[in-house]
Amino acid sequence: MAFLKIISGAANSTSTFDLADGDTSIGRHPDCTIVVEAGAVSRFHAKVSGADGKFELSDSGSRNGTFLNGQKVATPTLLKNGDRIRISEVEFSFVEEEQSGFAGGEMTFEGANFGIMMVDDREPASQPFSTGAPMVEIRNSVDGFAMSATPEAKLEALQQIISSLGNALVVDEVLPKILTSLFRLFPAADRGFIVMRDEEDNLIPRWVKTRGKHDETETIRISKTIVRRVMETKEAMLSMDASDDSRFDSSQSIADFSIRSMICAPLLDSDGEAFGVLQIDSTQGRGQFREDDTDLLAGVAAYSGILVNNARMHEQAIRQKEVEQDLELATGVQQAFLPNQPPDAPGFRVSSYYQAAHHIGGDYYDYIHLPGGRVAVVVADVVGHGVAAAMFMAKLSAETRFCLASDNDVAAAIERLNDRMSSLAVERFVTFLVMVLDPESDLVTIVNAGHMPPLVRNGVSREISEPGEEESGLPIAIAEGMDYEAVTFPMRPGDMAAMYTDGINEAMDVNDEEFGIRRIRELIQAGGDSEEVIKEVVSSVTEHVGEADPFDDMCLVIVERYKRDDQLSTEEQVQRLKENAADIPTGDVREL
Repeated sequence: MAFLKIISGAANSTSTFDLADGDTSIGRHPDCTIVVEAGAVSRFHAKVSGADGKFELSDSGSRNGTFLNGQKVATPTLLKNGDRIRISEVEFSFVEEEQSGFAGGEMTFEGANFGIMMVDDREPASQPFSTGAPMVEIRNSVDGFAMSATPEAKLEALQQIISSLGNALVVDEVLPKILTSLFRLFPAADRGFIVMRDEEDNLIPRWVKTRGKHDETETIRISKTIVRRVMETKEAMLSMDASDDSRFDSSQSIADFSIRSMICAPLLDSDGEAFGVLQIDSTQGRGQFREDDTDLLAGVAAYSGILVNNARMHEQAIRQKEVEQDLELATGVQQAFLPNQPPDAPGFRVSSYYQAAHHIGGDYYDYIHLPGGRVAVVVADVVGHGVAAAMFMAKLSAETRFCLASDNDVAAAIERLNDRMSSLAVERFVTFLVMVLDPESDLVTIVNAGHMPPLVRNGVSREISEPGEEESGLPIAIAEGMDYEAVTFPMRPGDMAAMYTDGINEAMDVNDEEFGIRRIRELIQAGGDSEEVIKEVVSSVTEHVGEADPFDDMCLVIVERYKRDDQLSTEEQVQRLKENAADIPTGDVREL
């Protein structure tokens, strides 16, 4: 890619002009590609002709001649990288290789530390700016020469903005395109940048574009004074010479930044609130920008604000959808950690209910088969809920199975579990209750680590007891070296034990009133078998919560003891056969 760069004669401007195949004309006439209204420039002074990546300079019969490296051009001459072309007082440099502008930034801070993106100074060769209309005119200004895009170039640049940005839905695709278009609209601009407010209300430079070559480690400084003033007033601002502007007297930094001419316009959202600014500025003399340029930039900023806001909302929608998809996946993964069928424990019937407050939860229950036909029923509650609690629960599940399978002493296994979970040094803890069932014994063993004790209903008197309440230890993962005590109690046929998490008893209604343990006791005491009790408890809690948002995860596991067939007496076996036969339709009995 090749271009011309003004190096002197136009207030030391560093503006550049792309060269493409065909003729690029230079002169005073409005039809020229580069319009130079300065000094003794002829109407059609010179031209650069391009073909197959090669470019030739020729004089167009000018009155005062065209000079290449100090020599007057008599015949078309092939240009080489670095050649100097002088037309009257204006001198250009011919550049064949692409030069980059780098985004750095300071408000005041270094761009690399704040995520300011690098952006190329040059437009890709596949998207050349049309040379069918004059692009730039160079005019006299207070301090020498100033450049501005011709009306035709401005119209074409605006058309490019609309066509190229209309379908952009990603913020970091929209922003550089806006700045690239602005450099076409404002050839006198040395720099352009976009600053946006983040979620913490900090002003962050999102994209910076500069002309010419810059060291990517260089810090480009941005004045907060100008940015904040424009965002507060929500009006575009023009300063012919910001370093000498009375509106900025209180900001010595502006003079330090060497800002001269600048235009800054607000980016507004759909509610008319400013969420950022779009600014172009120049280090050259006064008069680089005019009043009509302010209106033009304000119009571009208004359109850009809509595009950026739409892109931000689109990105938020995509992120939200991704989060929902991840949560759905996490829900499936968590369900895999929970039992999908009752344990194989002859003489015991185990029923359960689990409901996370959100997609995933921190409550945990499990059935773990141990040596000798024993079964451990575990109910636990990781502090908090959501993704972090669920991840901690997953670790707890694996460690619980390992520790219980490794030690027949239940209390020692839980002590080992506590040490392993505490060693993770994660600021979370777990209330934990384990009940070990032995089909060959009427005794059940429990270890309680800071959890609510089980509610045990006597099958004869229907009284409720809470074994192990006094022997409860500290929750798991608070500190290593904790001691836990195992407690045994009898469970005979007809007895029932309920293990639950605080999402049941602490479920709140719209008036912040808890469901309460007392009501759980009453429902268990008056209820039927395990399935009926779970149905009654869940229904009552749901009715109590009503329209209130879910407070916490809910988990309820009920263990019910009954006699196995091989434990029945002869009279009991006959009675069971009669009961079973009574459940079979008469027609089916005759067929049998």
